[in-house]
Amino acid sequence: MNASKTALPGPNDIHREVLPNGVTVITRSNFNSPSVVISGYFDAGAIFDPDKKLGLADFVTSALMRGTRKRTFDQIYNALESVGASLGFSTGVHKSGFNGRSLAEDLPLLFDLLSEALTEPAFPKVEMERLRAQIMTGLAIRAEDTSEMASLVFDQILFDGHPYSRPEDGHPETVAKITREDLVGFHRGHYGPRGMVIAIVGAVKAEEAVRQVKRALGGWQVKGQKEAPELPGVKLLKRTIKKHHRIVGKSQSDIVIGTNGPKRRDPEFMP
Repeated sequence: MNASKTALPGPNDIHREVLPNGVTVITRSNFNSPSVVISGYFDAGAIFDPDKKLGLADFVTSALMRGTRKRTFDQIYNALESVGASLGFSTGVHKSGFNGRSLAEDLPLLFDLLSEALTEPAFPKVEMERLRAQIMTGLAIRAEDTSEMASLVFDQILFDGHPYSRPEDGHPETVAKITREDLVGFHRGHYGPRGMVIAIVGAVKAEEAVRQVKRALGGWQVKGQKEAPELPGVKLLKRTIKKHHRIVGKSQSDIVIGTNGPKRRDPEFMP
C-alpha cells in the first residue's frame, strides 16, 4: 500500500493561507475519493443574542439557506440535489459554522451557494414564518425530552447569571418576538470575514482550493463587524444544589451531576 495515501495529516501536507480580508483557509489534498468536504466557522454565535430575543443567532443561521438575493429556497436545494451535494449551517455559543460536501468538479457551485448564503441572504417573509413554526416545534419537542431538559437545567444552575446559561435555540417566548428586521440587523452587524476559518479536504489541489475561496469570498468586506462581548467570569459553586425538573407524563429520568472545572488555559486543564 502506498504510504503517501495512508499518511496522517501533518505540517508537510496541510496548506494554510490568510486572505487580505481576514479569512483563514486550511487545505489538505486527498485524492483517494473524488469528493471534497468543506467546513468552517465564523464569529456570529449565540453569545451575541439579546436576553429578550434568545435564539436570534440560531434563527439567522437556519434562515441562510431559505433564499438569497439570487436564488429562492427551492432553487438552492435543487442546485444541491442535482449534483448530490450538501450544505448546512449551525450555531454554537461563540461561533456559528457550516459544513458542505460535493464532488470535486462541483466545488465551484458549492462555494457559490456558500457565498450567497453568507453574504446575500434575503430572509423572505413567508419562509421566515415557516421557519419560525419549525423552530417552535423543535422547542416543544425539546420541552418533552428528558435529556435535553436535564442539560438545559444543569447549565442554568452551573452558569447562573452568565451567558453560558442560555440555550442557543432560545425559548418559545423569545423566538416569538424575533422579527425579520432583527434577522437582517444581526446579519449586518455580526457576519463578516474577520475571524472566519475555512477547511477544505479532498480531491482538490491546495492552489485550486484557495482560488475558489478567493473567488467566492475574497472580496467580502464588512465595515464595523462587531467584536464578541467580553464575558464576565463564571461564579464557582460554593454549595450543593439539587433541582428536580418534572415533565408531566414522562416515566424515564435523566440525571446530570457536575461542577466547575479548570479553565482551558489553566495548567491543570487536560484536553
